[in-house]
Amino acid sequence: SDIDKLRIKMLAVKTDEEKITLAKKIFKEKCFSVKQVKALSELFTSDESKYKWFDAVYPFTSDAGNFGSLAELIKEEYYLNRFKAMLRN
Repeated sequence: SDIDKLRIKMLAVKTDEEKITLAKKIFKEKCFSVKQVKALSELFTSDESKYKWFDAVYPFTSDAGNFGSLAELIKEEYYLNRFKAMLRN
């Protein structure tokens, strides 16, 4: 239900940066599963914004070993390469 509340709050703001800022407040208290990260990534329309979302949430993911599966959501090669580099670090 925390994710549903966050989704509603994220839908209420206009910019991707504001959505990420809202989520960062939750990061202080809770971790996200890859499934939850994927569900919330639907709120981001561009590959750039999805990458920024993934970059922000990665350290707060409870099952980081599955994070690589999110690569399928990024189509642009530039952001896909950045995503892969993030996983290696």
